[in-house]
Amino acid sequence: MRASFVVPSWDGLAVLRECLRALALQTVDCEIVVVDNGSVDGTAQAVAEEFREVLLVRLEENVGFGRAVNLGAERATGDVLLVVNNDAVPAPDFAERMVAPFADPAVGMAAGVLTQRPHPDRVDSAGVELDVTVGSWDLGWNAPVASLGTRTPAGPCGGAAAYRASAWRDAGGFDPALFAYWEDVDLALRLRRAGWASAFVPGARALHRHGATLGAATPLQRRLDAFGRGFVLGRHGRDGVVAALRVAVLDWPVLAFDLLVARQPDVLRERRRGRAAGRASRLGPPDASLLTVSFAEALRRRWAFVARRLRRGRPAQQLE
Repeated sequence: MRASFVVPSWDGLAVLRECLRALALQTVDCEIVVVDNGSVDGTAQAVAEEFREVLLVRLEENVGFGRAVNLGAERATGDVLLVVNNDAVPAPDFAERMVAPFADPAVGMAAGVLTQRPHPDRVDSAGVELDVTVGSWDLGWNAPVASLGTRTPAGPCGGAAAYRASAWRDAGGFDPALFAYWEDVDLALRLRRAGWASAFVPGARALHRHGATLGAATPLQRRLDAFGRGFVLGRHGRDGVVAALRVAVLDWPVLAFDLLVARQPDVLRERRRGRAAGRASRLGPPDASLLTVSFAEALRRRWAFVARRLRRGRPAQQLE
């Protein structure tokens, strides 16, 4: 099987250069598609001049992560789509390892491992795991890479993901309603619903410079995260009083932080907009076997997340 890398980039020429140099060193032949998402930092010219083997898709404006990947996927010709962030630096055998699981015709997606740029022995994300409210968590976040087991995530993180091209196209790719964040969660749930299995490839690794594009916990990131969480709840969440109470207990610590500490009331508006958009195409809750994080564990992680924000220490784990 031949792989096609799809790399969206917005005003990130320095990190994109590093990513493309790494992709040029892959141990198997790969197509590389870069989607310049309306950059004004000379990305398009630099890629055209310095990386002539790259297929460049130039957009006049920033259409968001998901839409940019969709446009790149339309131009890709590989059997497997490898979606990576422009601030990721894949190891030379990344593509070779990520393509291997697709020899199994049941596999529709696969998750690689992003490691933390300042601490390469620590996990940034080993795919997406879901709690009982369909909340998303980075599998293995901040754990030693050496401690990763073989537990398969619900789906891949969009920063280091592989998708069977035919499954991707049948599903319609990332939902264009999601500008950034949660698009990988929504697609994983739709692919699972269509009967596709997810694979975990712990040996496929890429260094990741967390938050290089939108930043960690910036006002824009908070708005997009709120919309995405609302969208996934509207489309895939469970109805009922108990479900609503669990969502409230888990989500209000973060929303309260945004309202009282960050002084950003627009996150509530975006949350409501996202939920309405998700309910317009409601699919219902996923199979319970995909919800592997208990309510108690999710609550513990949520309070730890808020505490990290309050301490203004290292970037908090992203909910995506």
